[in-house]
Amino acid sequence: MTMFTMTTLTSQNGYDKVEQFDITKDGWAMVKLDGKYGFIDKDGKEVVKPIYNKIEQFDITRDGWAKVKLDGKYGFIDKTGKEIVKPIYDEIGQFDIQRDGWAQVKVDKKISFIDKTGAEILPTK
Repeated sequence: MTMFTMTTLTSQNGYDKVEQFDITKDGWAMVKLDGKYGFIDKDGKEVVKPIYNKIEQFDITRDGWAKVKLDGKYGFIDKTGKEIVKPIYDEIGQFDIQRDGWAQVKVDKKISFIDKTGAEILPTK
């Protein structure tokens, strides 16, 4: 699992750390505030609020998405900053491993799948 190492730059807007721009996504920089991560654009506008414990690189698990971790649970954001899959899963696997277009997810030791739109295929309830 690839996670970002924050580079200390001159902090703007009260952030604890600001990563260099264009590393994660063109025009964005990862920010850290009180131990939580998010993104700003080159105008300094917050495109993803710093609420996540971790944010993986985009395009690792699914093209156009980055896996996020919030309070021990995983979900996804897309390249517009929108939360596509709420962080409710204990684990999320790679897409297209067990079935084309699906990723295995786990909640409370129950296994299910989500599709490439983020919809749960087989409910874990």
